[in-house]
Amino acid sequence: MDLSPQPSLSRLSPLIDRIAFAGLPVETRISGEPRPLPNGVDVTAYRIIQEALTNALKHGNGAKAEVTVRYTDHYLRVEVLNDGPSVLSDGGPTRRRPVPGRAEGTGRGLLGLRERVTVYGGDLDARRRLGGGYRVRARIPLDRP
Repeated sequence: MDLSPQPSLSRLSPLIDRIAFAGLPVETRISGEPRPLPNGVDVTAYRIIQEALTNALKHGNGAKAEVTVRYTDHYLRVEVLNDGPSVLSDGGPTRRRPVPGRAEGTGRGLLGLRERVTVYGGDLDARRRLGGGYRVRARIPLDRP
């Protein structure tokens, strides 16, 4: 039986610390008034950040990342940017680094996250950035019945 804490934005700081310790500098911004979120939305937002940072760490080759969480009246917005080579490009071999506390090859990546966000009536966009790097952006409604 796993007794570890449920993933939550309240646990974002330890995640950022683990990723930074593994070699990916991360800048974090929180805007709006943080407040309790529906459990599923909270877990989904955490997982989006976790997946995007893990991908940046695995494929970033010296990149750095920015995480932004915005609390608005009706939405939670999450964005993760990295400035490394694009994960989708064929720019040659990439250096893969293990992420402390995360098993390799688990989960369904961004496709699974897109499905989770859709369950809450939101949308997730993941794409290459002009000039290199990658952006993952999600918008999840907070007032859905």
